[in-house]
Amino acid sequence: GEEEEEFKLLSAAWELLGSEEKRRQYDSLDYFNDALPTAFRPRADDPGRFFRVFGPVFARQAKFSVARPVPSVGDDETPLEEVQRFYAFWTRFRSWRDFSLLAEYDTAEAEDREERRWMQRQNKNEVERLKRSEMRRLMSAVELAQENDPRLHRAKEERAAERELQRRRKEEALAAEKRAKAEAAEQARAAEAAAAAAAAERASKDSDKAAAKREKEKARSALKKARKELKSLGEEGAAWRARASDLEAVASGLPLVEIEALHATLSAGDDAAGTDALEAALRKVLG
Repeated sequence: GEEEEEFKLLSAAWELLGSEEKRRQYDSLDYFNDALPTAFRPRADDPGRFFRVFGPVFARQAKFSVARPVPSVGDDETPLEEVQRFYAFWTRFRSWRDFSLLAEYDTAEAEDREERRWMQRQNKNEVERLKRSEMRRLMSAVELAQENDPRLHRAKEERAAERELQRRRKEEALAAEKRAKAEAAEQARAAEAAAAAAAAERASKDSDKAAAKREKEKARSALKKARKELKSLGEEGAAWRARASDLEAVASGLPLVEIEALHATLSAGDDAAGTDALEAALRKVLG
């Protein structure tokens, strides 16, 4: 009667408490809040909302973790390294949760061994399907949290800002290098132009010197020739042989133009004019 029923209940409870497998089957389903968020909209005016929504979710699911200890969501001040370890743990989450109590068939009701084996196979397939479905649901919640975690968003923005800063610095360095090269090239061109101008000036001076030297040599040759021609008028048998010494004196003291003019006068055949010209030349030379 009643005592027998109580004994059966106590026996069942004892069996449940004495078997880890059955305790886990019961703990997997009994009085457990299975709710997992499927959407999340962050609010700029309520940054703590993320932690209020996802903190309890992961705290509840932590009881099924094979690995211990289980990291918590943390808060807005949790270091980035810990946040990354948190998501690394949950994306590789291994659960001991057992859905055997949701199996369709009670093997105790099997009429024979073959039917019991068939029921066991059906139950196993169903339990595995439920486990896969639950893990997909949990991983979707993990991804949702990861996509909306304000700490990860800040880290992403900081990395983007750092990349932008590095990009600007690189561009500035390249621009500075380009300017430096342009300035160096301009300085090189200016130096080359200055060197060319200096070389041209030196060449011009050298050319002027050479021309002046040639003119000087030409004038010297012309003077030498004119003196020789003038003195030749006083050679043996020449018209002015008697004045050879005077011709020697004026040839040495007169400039080229006057020597040429005197030679022309003396060679014209006008003795009186020639004598006057020679006398004038002597007075000039001898004072």
